[in-house]
Amino acid sequence: MIQNLPTKFVGTVAADEPRAALVARDVLDAGGYAADAAVAGVFAMAVTYPAAVSLGAGGVCLAADAEHLKIDAISFPLRLPPGGGAVPIPALVRGMALLHGAYGRLRWEQVVIPAEQLARFGDPTSRALVQAVQETQPPVTQSPELGLLLGRLGGGVRGEGEAIANPTLANVFSRLRSAGPHDFYQGLTAQILLADIAQAGGAITAEDLRGYTAQTSKPIELEFRNRIKLYFTPEARGGAIAAWLMEQGFSGGSGTFGIGGGNARPAALAAAIGQAYMGLEAGAPMFEHGSASISVMDRYGRTAACAVGLSRPFGARRVGQLTNVLFAATPGQNGDEMPYLSAMAAIHPTGRQAFATAAASGGAPAPAALAQALLTGLVPERMLAAEALARPRVFQPAPTAPLLYEPGADQAMMADIVKRGVALAEVRRLGRLTLSLCSQGSPGAPTSCRAAADRRSFGLAVGDEH
Repeated sequence: MIQNLPTKFVGTVAADEPRAALVARDVLDAGGYAADAAVAGVFAMAVTYPAAVSLGAGGVCLAADAEHLKIDAISFPLRLPPGGGAVPIPALVRGMALLHGAYGRLRWEQVVIPAEQLARFGDPTSRALVQAVQETQPPVTQSPELGLLLGRLGGGVRGEGEAIANPTLANVFSRLRSAGPHDFYQGLTAQILLADIAQAGGAITAEDLRGYTAQTSKPIELEFRNRIKLYFTPEARGGAIAAWLMEQGFSGGSGTFGIGGGNARPAALAAAIGQAYMGLEAGAPMFEHGSASISVMDRYGRTAACAVGLSRPFGARRVGQLTNVLFAATPGQNGDEMPYLSAMAAIHPTGRQAFATAAASGGAPAPAALAQALLTGLVPERMLAAEALARPRVFQPAPTAPLLYEPGADQAMMADIVKRGVALAEVRRLGRLTLSLCSQGSPGAPTSCRAAADRRSFGLAVGDEH
């Protein structure tokens, strides 16, 4: 048992949508674990941030319990049913149910009801959603069905601060709350959802929906400094790239799990990015709004980080008429953001302390962005969450491709890259991260805990009170 926990510190949260961060913070304040807060935050984004999240979404999570040394990667990918069709099987509820069941503390209804209330009563539109609407191509105004989620009563797309209720979606959350997650896959909600899917051009059967399962797997593990271990989701285009780049970013990085004794080398990491992404398909998304993340650390030394998405911004732009569930786009096509979703945690097994958790989204640069932030943020004498996310990033989609860099990137490093014959191209943004970090560990030193949301979006970080 953990004794003498501080009463004013409940944990830290960072999310790509502000209301989701506040919802997660309230769940922590109610005594919830990190997983409870992450589930509540993701469900909230299914209401407030339909550019990237809906009940039709998929994704990955990484959850850790430092006290009991339990760490799992959880995947709930988007998959088309055997019959094909235009709609992938909605995966989010299965993923959140598995995360909650394995790592949660509160009752299921407690993590669902905030999203239900947001849908029932409406919530002011965030700048994050407005940005996604403005930058998404083709324009969302060309998709009449999105009016169910984005429109004003008098027509057009609502602006920042305007609220709109969604009673139809609220009723779905109400059944999800009262009947549990299985209702979404084999109960009354499943029957209604299947009718919506058929209307949208999908070929999902009752058996397909009932048979979908989320999976747990062993995360990638790296030895870090001071006996800290880093854990990454294992998907080949996601956490696996971030883990390999972390190895290359330290002196002596050679593919062995031994980066603890090395010195951070951002230039070495930058030089390795093109190799990590060798064979990246044409049309890979560079910076998009079809995915989002949330990262949580609680007062008990537990962490949960999730990256979820709809494959592309606003998914397939098809909305169920009976449920108002926004369906994801077909996975595996050009512009699919799902393969690059990544999440991680840093744990000290001997001291039973959690040091960090993070998640990355926004397209192909996400895993490289995660590694670059960790290279800055996890150096023991620094461990600054906000600085780690603010530092300019680089990305190279192939060894022979131009190296993309954000404004303010290190000029000496850029000059060295040019000497190697690599062309340069400046871009506005590369990847999007959420990060919670305790430089001296949680639950042992809560005053060292901070959270950060990426300056490249309009998310929110909360929970630094002590």
